[in-house]
Amino acid sequence: MEALGNVFYKAGEPQQWSGRMDGDSLDLQRWHQVMGLIDLDDHVQDLSSTFVLLGFCCDEGVKRNQGRIGAKDAPASLRKVLANLPNHLPISKKIVDAGDVICVSDDLESAQNELSKRVAQILEYGGKPIVLGGGHEVTYAHFNGLKRFSMSKKIGIINFDAHLDCRNPIDGQGNSGTGFFQIMEEGIKDGNTVKYLAIGIQEISNTKALFNYANERGIEIIKSENVNSNNLESIKNQMMEFAKKVDHIYVTVDMDVFASAFAPGVSAPAFNGIIPDTTFQSIYQTILDLPNFECIDIAEINPLYDIDNRTTKLASDLIFKLVNNS
Repeated sequence: MEALGNVFYKAGEPQQWSGRMDGDSLDLQRWHQVMGLIDLDDHVQDLSSTFVLLGFCCDEGVKRNQGRIGAKDAPASLRKVLANLPNHLPISKKIVDAGDVICVSDDLESAQNELSKRVAQILEYGGKPIVLGGGHEVTYAHFNGLKRFSMSKKIGIINFDAHLDCRNPIDGQGNSGTGFFQIMEEGIKDGNTVKYLAIGIQEISNTKALFNYANERGIEIIKSENVNSNNLESIKNQMMEFAKKVDHIYVTVDMDVFASAFAPGVSAPAFNGIIPDTTFQSIYQTILDLPNFECIDIAEINPLYDIDNRTTKLASDLIFKLVNNS
């Protein structure tokens, strides 16, 4: 197993963190100047009060799901943008890069298992995981990492997405659209209470069968057209009530939830998705303030189609707000 881990995991590298230099004083520093680098294969380390970036260089699930590939390059693209962000972190908090989990030879299942193991490690060390990129096959792995760490029967997932991603695996193989089906069905089998709240879902992007499945499994849905200022308080109340039902909250942001004018660089663009305006920011802030919010990932960024790095910059803004949330 150790050999497998060495194949699918690569520690953080300093050459990925360079950028503009305005000076060395604290008020002039940028992320590349304060970013720590860690190797999760080293001895157990204290990561309390630390945000831990971990890349997921994989789009095999997108390929299997007949989407446009390229999400495997998202971690590198995100790091380039994140490197130049201004450092507003208080002294009490740190941010480190734990490197990448890499899908080798189309072996999605081994890559997912590796990510699950690494997420659990970060949580065991007291860190808060921020998983960068990959297709939405990241969800099945990330969730299992949290489950492996917590052993809780009550985990809640908040998914920002145009798609429910509850498709039945084909020939037993998962893909970027099967993660929530796998999680829900395994939860039932294992006696776990898995709660799923999907925000930004579009009817045009999901079959009736997927909505029927969601209804059968008690999945909560807030459709894209209902994410507006008139419903803001109702949405925030629903999220807070949702969080009360579980011990841990895992958040996944599929960037195709946003309108393609703001997020063109994704695996499956949505021309009429959510607009990242003050209403969305208020919803997102509510999630950041949840006391049982544990971990997050940013999925489906495809740098090959990212005009002016719009998608990557929007994702970087979400990460920036997270690490600076007081």
